[in-house]
Amino acid sequence: MKSLLSNLNTRLLIIHFVALWLFMYGSQTLAFSHDYKFLYYGSQRLMRLNFPGRFEADMTFIEQAGNIGLLIAYIISWTISLKRNWHWINSTVIFVAMFLLENLLVLKLPGVHAIFLHSGGLFKVYSLWGHLVIGILLIAASLLLFFATRVVRYISYETRKDKQMAKALKKAARKGK
Repeated sequence: MKSLLSNLNTRLLIIHFVALWLFMYGSQTLAFSHDYKFLYYGSQRLMRLNFPGRFEADMTFIEQAGNIGLLIAYIISWTISLKRNWHWINSTVIFVAMFLLENLLVLKLPGVHAIFLHSGGLFKVYSLWGHLVIGILLIAASLLLFFATRVVRYISYETRKDKQMAKALKKAARKGK
């Protein structure tokens, strides 16, 4: 257990947590374009009353698009972790935490959930193109956090320093023999 916990990288955990969150909300924002005319040309209260099945199906689709986006972001995070020789437990911890937070309604609190998903989110854009642009920008920001070289160097700084120290200790141990 101790060796497993020593493989956790706090910088990686924080940055990939934000990246997974952005990717998930970006995919949910893009999912709003699925049935945009139905969801936004009438009031949501009237749609719930007149077409409850269709409204619930659309909301379920949007929620599942977020889960699929979360799964895709996890695969990206896990692949990057393997490629960079970071431990796989970091990506798995982030995925489990995000999945539990999203599906146990912690991130769906009215204040937090409305920031990204309420009528265009942060920018209050009331058009189909606005939702597409915001969704693509959120996913692009997520991918930037995953692949930017400065971010990768920032994350791997601790592990590189630890590896150099371990190499120096091995070299000193060989000289001591």
